[in-house]
Amino acid sequence: MRRGKPTANLFAFSPLRLFAILVFTFSPFALFPLSSLAATVAVVFDGDTIQLADGTRVRYLGVNAPEHGQPFAEEAKRYNKRLVLGKDVRLKTGEQERDAYHRVLAYVYVGDVLVNARLIAEGLGHLFVIGSLDHYNEWLQLQRDARAQHKGMWRTGGVPGPLKITTVHADAAGDDRRNPNGEYVRICNVGDRPVALHGFSIQDTGHHRYVFSTGTLEPGYTALLLSGRGHDRTQRGQLLFYWGSGPIWNNDGDTASLVDPNGKLIDTFRVQGQERENE
Repeated sequence: MRRGKPTANLFAFSPLRLFAILVFTFSPFALFPLSSLAATVAVVFDGDTIQLADGTRVRYLGVNAPEHGQPFAEEAKRYNKRLVLGKDVRLKTGEQERDAYHRVLAYVYVGDVLVNARLIAEGLGHLFVIGSLDHYNEWLQLQRDARAQHKGMWRTGGVPGPLKITTVHADAAGDDRRNPNGEYVRICNVGDRPVALHGFSIQDTGHHRYVFSTGTLEPGYTALLLSGRGHDRTQRGQLLFYWGSGPIWNNDGDTASLVDPNGKLIDTFRVQGQERENE
């Protein structure tokens, strides 16, 4: 992150710097960043997105919370509020500093608590990897533990898995007919084992259907299905597939359905018309 006023350098003196480097903790919630920026949280939009006092929007790295209208979305938002609203937070950015919505992508700390990890540990967010992630193994174990304890979204009526639709971007920039690859649907492996995509399918309300023929998703990783034409490939750790028939999704409202190879409906995602920053 490049904006905002930097905190005082607590490690200006070499003895303190040496001490900080030597400090080690086994807790996945207490990973204090050596270089970070401080700011106050003014708004909590949902379980994984906030706004700072200076207007900067921040999307939590490595975690995806349920969206508005989905099971446990309000619980995730309330928990996030309790952790960060009105408090000073420290931000540590990853390899990619901003997303397509110009939000800062960051690990968010309140004191020695890593908020991203807390959400996963409480079952109010799932592992969500695009690009690199510093805490992959620790957070995957947190998710396994939360699932075993039936916390949050892992309770009955929550996320059945093993795949989940995290967004449908129906309204491409400009004319959808000229920019079909500006439309996409993203799915994530919310389980704790790799999932072979062969036989899974995506369908809209107009009965357009795409069946995955190949690809394996590791836990927490995503597949992006774009509506236009292109060559299937891997980019920044995510799998990219091309429907080849775009545009597909109705901008004024649609529903994506995810079906497993046995024909069982395992997830749906509603496009509400005016899209929100919901990834």
